Amino acid sequence: MNRLARNLQDLYYRQFNGVISLMGGINNPGRSYALAQLFGEVRTRFGYVGRGWSRETYLKTIRTILPDISDAKADELLKAYWVNHQKRFIELFLMRKLTSENLSTVVTFEGADQLHAALERGKGVILPVPHIGNERLHHIALAVKGFPLAVISSHYDDHGPYARKIKLEASQRFHEVGHPGDVKWLLRMLKQNRILQVACDAEADANGVVVEFLGQQVLLPTGWVRLAQMTGAAIFPSALLRQADNRHKLIVKPEFKLKTNGDRKDVLRDNVQEYMNVVSELYLSRPDLVDWMSLTVRLDETRDRVITES
Repeated sequence: MNRLARNLQDLYYRQFNGVISLMGGINNPGRSYALAQLFGEVRTRFGYVGRGWSRETYLKTIRTILPDISDAKADELLKAYWVNHQKRFIELFLMRKLTSENLSTVVTFEGADQLHAALERGKGVILPVPHIGNERLHHIALAVKGFPLAVISSHYDDHGPYARKIKLEASQRFHEVGHPGDVKWLLRMLKQNRILQVACDAEADANGVVVEFLGQQVLLPTGWVRLAQMTGAAIFPSALLRQADNRHKLIVKPEFKLKTNGDRKDVLRDNVQEYMNVVSELYLSRPDLVDWMSLTVRLDETRDRVITES
């Protein structure tokens, strides 16, 4: 992003910060969500910029994952993606005022008590959260709930300084924040018996493995598996899903037990495969909340790797 684009991005973020406050903020979010709905509908038609993106790029991914759906349903899911995308953006500003007092008006919890029991073991917890719903609000809500959270975040070096501040402070005001590649920080967070949220479907490094996900071969990271192997941290599948009234339900599924026997590479692949089998249930149950852009990127990366290795 060049200097002009970063300046325009900062202006856009500053305007929205003011607009959301004038519209009532978190205490009266209805009008803010209505604005997000409008912007989402606009972006469904005109939201494709850079990297060769187009409306058809997204629709191709949707049809690849859900081959039996009609064209009308694919269009509906694409619109739902952009509406959720804009609501997530609005929530960057709304959730700056999230507190333990108003948390229940925003998020309900299902299965979170399991995390207390896991923390009692003293080895930390890893939440490999997929790109569905609102991953940022997921870790913020748990922190406001009283859990000792830590999360891996981008540096957002390609953002304008104000936009970068908004995105980083959205998390930093509530819990510990680290950045990719800082293994010492990751280990320190788990040693402090924190809950560490990572992305199970982020970009993979050299240790990545190809597994089947939603009927496709997808290259995915193994870092969370290796961290659990090193530390003994508990692992829980989890996601935060938007409901019809724009409240969210944070779901923590039963503990995921690592497989430990076998060749190292096979063990990593088998664990990622089994975990993504659990995640696929979330995707298929709520395709309207899937981050189709992120999934498109993962599929492209996987094809590139196959071409490179062939």
